[in-house]
Amino acid sequence: MRWGTLVIAAVVVAVSGSSSARAEDATLTAIVGTNDGFNITLDDASGQKVTRLAPGTYTIVVDDRSKIHNFHLASNDDPTVDFRTDLEFVGEKSFTVTFRDNTRYAYACEPHWQTMNGEFFVTNTPAPPAPPPPTPARKLSAVVKPGGAVVLSRASVPAGRYRLTVDDRGKRDNFHLRGKTVNKRTGLAFRGRVGWGVTLARGTYSYGSDRTGLKRKLRVR
Repeated sequence: MRWGTLVIAAVVVAVSGSSSARAEDATLTAIVGTNDGFNITLDDASGQKVTRLAPGTYTIVVDDRSKIHNFHLASNDDPTVDFRTDLEFVGEKSFTVTFRDNTRYAYACEPHWQTMNGEFFVTNTPAPPAPPPPTPARKLSAVVKPGGAVVLSRASVPAGRYRLTVDDRGKRDNFHLRGKTVNKRTGLAFRGRVGWGVTLARGTYSYGSDRTGLKRKLRVR
């Protein structure tokens, strides 16, 4: 396996959140060289790319679609797994392999292993749970009235991420919010609606119009 050490050292696959085929879904499908393209993959029974696999015996069906590419699967740590299709071969071949626990395996097209490669880790250890989704941004709105008054929808808010929507109707005034890590404003000549994503930290923010001064306060708790 001339390319093996380099592939395993070079390819980094995140284990968490990856596809994890089980031994009862014991057929994997390898596809290489579709339309002579530089593409290679190993998929589980659901059609997802394999990056994490339970140990056990599998049948690997290789769909080799190109005379300029081949499929080679091996491991630096498991000499019992080392098979390939011939470079000139086009068609399907099946291989039966037994993957060992706590072992990393790599596959590649031998002539083009630098760009056509992949790897997966075989383990019985469950993948860690995916991190919780980020908290949705809260909503905050502001209006600049035609006469110049600047109104914010809240006087006090909890710290966090916000979607701040500004409806600027001021003929000579604008909206300006300033505080920790935030300094957002519309132009004095601007008329219309704009939205910003802002993160508000605990403390006091000032807002108002640049023409008359930032005299009003938003308290973040």
